Amino acid sequence: MENRSMLILLLLAVSVASGSASHDPRIAALCRLSTAWRLLPDERHCGRFYVCTGDAEDAYQEFSCPLHYRFSAEQGICVPGACSEVTSSCNASTSAERIPSDCTRYRRCTPAGAYSVARCVSGSYFDTGRRACLPVAVTAAHQCSCLLPDHATVANPSDCETYYRCESGEAVLVQCPAGQYFESSVGSCLPDTTGICFERPTFPPFLTDHALALDECISTGSRLAPHSRDCGRYYVCADKRVLEMRCPRGQYFDAVHHYCALDLASECQRPESEAKTLEGTETAAIAKKPPPPPEREVAASYDKFSSKFVSF
Repeated sequence: MENRSMLILLLLAVSVASGSASHDPRIAALCRLSTAWRLLPDERHCGRFYVCTGDAEDAYQEFSCPLHYRFSAEQGICVPGACSEVTSSCNASTSAERIPSDCTRYRRCTPAGAYSVARCVSGSYFDTGRRACLPVAVTAAHQCSCLLPDHATVANPSDCETYYRCESGEAVLVQCPAGQYFESSVGSCLPDTTGICFERPTFPPFLTDHALALDECISTGSRLAPHSRDCGRYYVCADKRVLEMRCPRGQYFDAVHHYCALDLASECQRPESEAKTLEGTETAAIAKKPPPPPEREVAASYDKFSSKFVSF
């Protein structure tokens, strides 16, 4: 409310442009996508600016700063200084600069020493870091350059121990302190006391079985992934962690349908080492089995419960 009151006072101090001013479809389109009271500078005259109204039909109003004042897009107000005091010349070696009010437009210096405004092709934006038009994508570079303000944070999908911080329109990679991970819900690093951060990028060139299983879960959208070496086992992905599970005896993990199925066709061959271990265990169990009681004792025991069995 305070900002709106200041804006109203600002508008009272400036003059509304005449109704004969030409309609700018670009400004109208920007305002229709913006909230009310957004301020946009006039790129052709530093003493004029536009205020978005929030109305779809009459999307903006044009205003002019008082005499000897110019509009500051950074401060959002008219500041002292005539337009003639603002340099419009440039050096031909000057790099391209993005237009603050539109991330698809930029200006560059022509060989004649004057700025020329250009627009990126459809589906691209002007990246302030590379100073070039790049395809629009859901990346930290695009968000910081075109959507987010300075000091905003963006998660790094490739490594939960790092994140991006927006600085002057660029996405700067930041490393969390040791033993911490980046939590996007709070926008900062937190102690990783439960192992919630699985360090997938720290295992190249040989990824662990768990890392491969986690990648499988992410790529297929399933919580289950097959074991890489044992068809009788599988992995369960939960909270960026991987648990190894075993199918019941006589079953194997069906990687297509993602469940344990009866191994009727003997498709799953138990690893040789495990088979030997199991065979040795069963042999040892048989060896430890006590011998049966003598036949006389058996007959005597039955005699206690039935007259059909008698002792000799």
